[in-house]
Amino acid sequence: MITRNLFLGTAFAASFAFAVPASALAADDSTTPPQIDTSRPHDQIYPVTAQRSGEQGDVYLKVYVHENGKTDRVQIAKSSGYPDLDNAAIESVLNWRYIPARRNGDTVDEWTTLHLVYQLPQQAQSGTQK
Repeated sequence: MITRNLFLGTAFAASFAFAVPASALAADDSTTPPQIDTSRPHDQIYPVTAQRSGEQGDVYLKVYVHENGKTDRVQIAKSSGYPDLDNAAIESVLNWRYIPARRNGDTVDEWTTLHLVYQLPQQAQSGTQK
């Protein structure tokens, strides 16, 4: 079950990362993997209840990106160990838009792996310097 008491945005120490293979950056576009469309909002959900409980970790997801840049299939490749973080990661990536994979100049459906990081914010050091 996905918790509906959620905090949207990456400003609260939720972040994501993914590797782009060098072939994706090559001038030859014969094959490129799907990527997150960073020109559109792609906020990562970090449940407030998980933050209050001190939950943090990494979630690896396999995401099937259709040639239209949408997804409707997500699988957990590696769990964070916290079901609410895993569910929040799934809900996040289902709401994102993607740049589809290209093969021989055509857009194609293809799986990609995303790595989402859930990290609690560092507490500001107050009054340590005068």
